[in-house]
Amino acid sequence: MNRLACAFGVIFVVATLELVLAHPGKDVLGCHNGTSITVDECCAIPMLANKTVIEKCKAAHPFKPPQNTDDKGPRGHPGECIAECIMKGMGALKNEKVDGPAFRKAIEPVVKANPAFAKLLDDTVKKCHESINVDSEFTRYVTKPVCKPDAKAFINCVYGTLFEQCPTNVWTQKDGCTQLKDKIKKGCAYFALRKHGGRRMRPT
Repeated sequence: MNRLACAFGVIFVVATLELVLAHPGKDVLGCHNGTSITVDECCAIPMLANKTVIEKCKAAHPFKPPQNTDDKGPRGHPGECIAECIMKGMGALKNEKVDGPAFRKAIEPVVKANPAFAKLLDDTVKKCHESINVDSEFTRYVTKPVCKPDAKAFINCVYGTLFEQCPTNVWTQKDGCTQLKDKIKKGCAYFALRKHGGRRMRPT
């Protein structure tokens, strides 16, 4: 019984995070407040996916307001569709499920070119893959989305974990960087803490 209660506790946090990401105006975690610096300025994490794949997916799924604002019909967020498209392009999404080993194989060239992150990636991919598998068992009972959130959650998990464990020789000692680590630990998504469209996070 305790394990079941714990599992639903984790699922509630994940579901809440997805709600926050889909509705930036309801930033209940304060992800966009408190610092003017972005994650890119603190830790130079290499791009894991092929740039051509990323640009193709961004063009196929431009950011537009969600079509469904009520509780009826399929739900979705452009970020989820882009992430799903990228994972498919990497061969890391099989039968609508994240394939951790395939993702690890796809990023092998990046790993070889970035030895500072090589030791972190195996455990990171494994941890995030296991986490997504647990969450998927719950989300299949939720209102069917336009694009499944698994791919976006997995990518956010991978980058967020790498950021938290950023190698010292890559980490930038700037005011606010440690605060960003704390934000990720409390549930803010890595990509919510990046610079978007020339706009930085608003300071408090």
